[in-house]
Parts: sequence; C-alpha cells; structure tokens
Amino acid sequence: MNRLAAALLTLLLALALAAPALAAKPKVGDVLADPTAKVELKPADAAALGLPAGVSSIRLSQIKGETIFVKVYSLYCPRCQSDAPKVNRVFERLKASPKARNLALLALAAGDTPFEVEFFRKKFQAPMPMMPDTDYVLHKALLSVGAPSYFVLRPLPGGKGLKVLFFLEGAFEDENTFFENVLRAIAPK
Repeated sequence: MNRLAAALLTLLLALALAAPALAAKPKVGDVLADPTAKVELKPADAAALGLPAGVSSIRLSQIKGETIFVKVYSLYCPRCQSDAPKVNRVFERLKASPKARNLALLALAAGDTPFEVEFFRKKFQAPMPMMPDTDYVLHKALLSVGAPSYFVLRPLPGGKGLKVLFFLEGAFEDENTFFENVLRAIAPK
C-alpha cells in the first residue's frame, strides 16, 4: 500500500509540475477575451494609447489603433531585462514605420505595480507606453503566457474579443526578422 501511495504521489507531483507546459498557448487566429481591468496610467502613456487622462479602467480594445502590439513583461524577468535594449530598438522602428501607423504599442507589466513599472522604465530607458497589470486581469486574458511574450492583436467589432495576428513566447533572436514578422502580421489581407 505504501508503494502505491508513493507512486500516486509521484504521479500527481509530475502532473502538477508539467501543468504549465501543457497549458493552452495562443495561436494565430484565436480570439481572446477582452476583459475590463483597473489601471493606473501615467498621463503620457494614456495619451500615447489614445485614452483619456485619468482613465481608471480599460479594455485593450479601447486602445486607439487598428491593431495593438503587446509586449508582456515583468520587472522580475531576467530575460525581459537583458532584452530591453533590443525591444526598445524594435519599438522605435515600429513607431517610425509608415506600415505601422495604425499599430498601437503597449508594454503590459504582468503582476507589476506602478512603482515597478516606473523602475523598469527608468532603468531600461523604455520608450513604449507601459501599463501595470497588478491583478493579472489582462495577463489571464492573454492566457497567462510567460514573460517575455509578444502579441499583435486586432480588436473585433462590437467588443467580441481580440484576434491574435501574431504571437511569440520567449525572446526573439533577430531584430530584423522579428520586425518584419510584426509588419507582416499587420499588413492588410
């Protein structure tokens, strides 16, 4: 009986450890939920996202833009920190590209507080509009992906969700390839 209990306990532990790897990941074409989340945005970030100053809750679909580039990161993610200069360069290229003129750009800080967002912004000179997601509401809607992760989303009419046009979980190696993949995702079909 003790062997059986030990075997069952080992099996349960293995399943528990494997569960995150088995979780569903977003795929191109998926439609994700668009919940309302409480936010605390700096006025400049709100303006860059086309949101009114002092906004206290939003849905990602309220961000001004035909498509939305979302970088999911955390202050406590070592890869997010080491990749910050590379991400900043891609952000500047997207911002300057005529092909991306209707693309809104957002860095979503999964679980981070406004203080942690500002710390990251200053330490890594992040030029992208940044939004704390302290309660993980938006992160959960994005299927609780790991950090860093990158999305291009298209809000569907009538608040029916966010269509995934591009998704990458983990770091990107080549800036040019990543930039071109984002432009391909937002190109009219």
